[in-house]
Amino acid sequence: MAGRCKPLFAKCCIIGLGLIGGSVGMALGKYKVVEERWGYDVSPRAMVEARERGAVDETAVLSQALQDAELVILSMPVGQILKVLEEISPFLQKGALVTDVGSTKKQIVKAMESLLFPGVTGIGGHPIAGSEQAGIAAADPLLLENAIYLLTPTRQTPKPALEKMEKVIRAIRACPLMLGPEEHDRLVALVSHLPQLVAVALVNALRSCGHERELLLTLAGRGFKDTTRIAMGEPSMWYDIFTTNKVFLKDSLKIFLEELHLLAGYLEQENEGEAVRILENAGFLRRALH
Repeated sequence: MAGRCKPLFAKCCIIGLGLIGGSVGMALGKYKVVEERWGYDVSPRAMVEARERGAVDETAVLSQALQDAELVILSMPVGQILKVLEEISPFLQKGALVTDVGSTKKQIVKAMESLLFPGVTGIGGHPIAGSEQAGIAAADPLLLENAIYLLTPTRQTPKPALEKMEKVIRAIRACPLMLGPEEHDRLVALVSHLPQLVAVALVNALRSCGHERELLLTLAGRGFKDTTRIAMGEPSMWYDIFTTNKVFLKDSLKIFLEELHLLAGYLEQENEGEAVRILENAGFLRRALH
């Protein structure tokens, strides 16, 4: 990119060097958004591999990795983010910007508001990107390219800090979008968490088929495989997402079951007109997705 501006931050610290943390680190390095990328992970092997793959420049114990960090990125399940926020608070320098990549936001933003000291800015973040694969081995600097990157500021987030975070996101070729934390959790429950729940249930429905299960697995075509690919996601991560967004997930499941029962009812009644209308509406809406 011609005429590249100087880095937006001198030092960043990425805590959690898995798929997303590693991919963010790679993108920050690829586009020279920060001068130094430091990292920490509870797994020593992940730290070694993150350095080897170029996701970070250096790794160290948490207090050292955080020292003088202007940008801190928390990349782990939501339940762990809540614990780490409290753990790192004493090590953060004044003026630091703390963000995360967690899949639910209401609890994290609330924790940021209560745990971060004055002078330290918190901004919730959630890149809409991922893979059924996990770990630093699957990290890719292009994973976030053209992806929607949601931001959920706290009530104390200063406008200049928010604008700077938007610049970071654009610099790594993602697309920032602002939402309130509760609105975020309500919307992603429908378009992300519910599909995961449905995919898991659909795959597990085969378990009740006894001796026919192997034959069914043989017969399963591209449609079944595409629909259920996300069921291969990391189980403990998805349990964390489901439990931290259970209210909105329950609401989304209710909407889904109502739609399912409506279509099943029309099929039972052999009401071709209404059944075809529902099928057509679904096709029209699906084709509108880019």
